[in-house]
Amino acid sequence: MKLFARLRHLMLFAVVLVFAGRQAEGQSVTYSVTSSASSLQLSNTVTFTIGITNLTDQPLYDLVVTDSLPASVEITNTTTDSLSSDVVSSNLATFTLSPLGVGLSWQITVTALPTVAGLITNVVTIYTPTLVGTAETNLVVDVTNLVILANLGVTLTPPGQASIVGDSVTYGITVTNGGPDAAPDVLLTNTLPPGVILESISPANLNPATNEGNLLFDLGALGANSVTNLQITVEPTNAGVLPFSAGVGSASVTNVSYLITATNSFLSVSNIELGVLTAMTNSGQSIDFQNGLEEQAVLVSNTNSAYTNVTAVRLVVSGLAKELYNAVGTNGGNPYVTYTAPAGEPLLPGQSVSLLLQYNPRGSFSFSNSQLQAYPVPPPDLTPPATTNSSSKIKISGIFKLADGNMLLDFPATTGLTYSVVYSDNLQFSNAMIAPPAIAAAANILQWIDYGPPTTVSTPTNYGTRFYRVIQNP
Repeated sequence: MKLFARLRHLMLFAVVLVFAGRQAEGQSVTYSVTSSASSLQLSNTVTFTIGITNLTDQPLYDLVVTDSLPASVEITNTTTDSLSSDVVSSNLATFTLSPLGVGLSWQITVTALPTVAGLITNVVTIYTPTLVGTAETNLVVDVTNLVILANLGVTLTPPGQASIVGDSVTYGITVTNGGPDAAPDVLLTNTLPPGVILESISPANLNPATNEGNLLFDLGALGANSVTNLQITVEPTNAGVLPFSAGVGSASVTNVSYLITATNSFLSVSNIELGVLTAMTNSGQSIDFQNGLEEQAVLVSNTNSAYTNVTAVRLVVSGLAKELYNAVGTNGGNPYVTYTAPAGEPLLPGQSVSLLLQYNPRGSFSFSNSQLQAYPVPPPDLTPPATTNSSSKIKISGIFKLADGNMLLDFPATTGLTYSVVYSDNLQFSNAMIAPPAIAAAANILQWIDYGPPTTVSTPTNYGTRFYRVIQNP
């Protein structure tokens, strides 16, 4: 919140302080009076802060500060750095302070509650017998009884699937004002569970205050029928069902909201389960000249005879000097791919699956199996969003079968947007799945290759008939 201050050199009253009967040039008492707001709504409190600094060459004794407010204002609280005595009535506070040493400062706060609309004139006087003269200033605050009607609401969009300890997890918060008035001074509180590390916030310029696990966002004014979206990325460091919550409000608003002003969501976090899967390279590195990427196959095997239900595999790659192009996330800062087994066909003990890793930029580099770690995870939700032909479906320009049996899709795009491929084994797309990751458009024409795991459940040649759709992401 902005502070509105009048310093000594801006005061309405010129004050000359005299020491020992003569003007003490360059030696003075400086002071300031600030208010927590220049205007506020009726029945909200305002805090005045009085600062005093001794720039004379001797201590100041019996320093008396008087803060006088109109009868329409009630003083509710005061604080001081150093106090001998104080007398506080409903609208008048007198502070007698202990000696103020040379070069030292004191601060006094007076919190008051206005009961009538209009202008508050706060008169502050400062006196000490050590110096001849009285310093006086006034500060005006406007109190309004204007009723601001707004419909503030907040929604929290969870990551949408279970997570593993160390994952980078992003969730969304949407703040809405349904009107009819603009809402000033909108505050958003986002409470993080213990053991969660905050990684990033988008937009990056929000810079929230933090208080015991709470992120406090000052969103400023939110116009009628407007929306503010945030993306929060965190890293959970412990397993369990972790609660997240968000709340929105404004002290200046009468919220006649039909929207939800407080909400919560939960994220299920599991520990990494080692000793089930092994991973090792089963091909050299080679360039795919169709997509311009360096590619390498990795064989993931279920070597645990007691673990018979590996429905999804995560393969983490550490120590990479290149981008893992087909990564779908990071864990502990290391990228990973995720393979989802076909429905009803888990990876049984003794069985293996070959996963293709793609690196960018192309070019061979040193790599060892010690950089690979594989473990079972809960199957991710690959259900595509509901779409309509007019909104986000993209007309595929062509589908081509390559010499190695892989399928190539060619479709138009808009630079800067992202696209996802949806595939199914039937024309009705009754069991459709998204093929992660999303594709960022760097040109107005995109090509995508279905090469099988980890992006799809199997290679096209092993799947029978396969149908495709392309959707533009929000």
